[in-house]
Amino acid sequence: MNELLAWLLFFGKLFLLMLLVGLPLLLIIIFLANALYKLLSPKLEEWERKRDQSEK
Repeated sequence: MNELLAWLLFFGKLFLLMLLVGLPLLLIIIFLANALYKLLSPKLEEWERKRDQSEK
């Protein structure tokens, strides 16, 4: 019984550690992706317009 409790405690701590490390990391990745999209968005729209014009 003690061993089972120790394993549950270990996995609980591991889960909390994963959340504490993973969530800020995920937020940083989302923030960087959003900033990159805002930076490249005008160029992407320009390329789309050029492609649409060349297809006509």
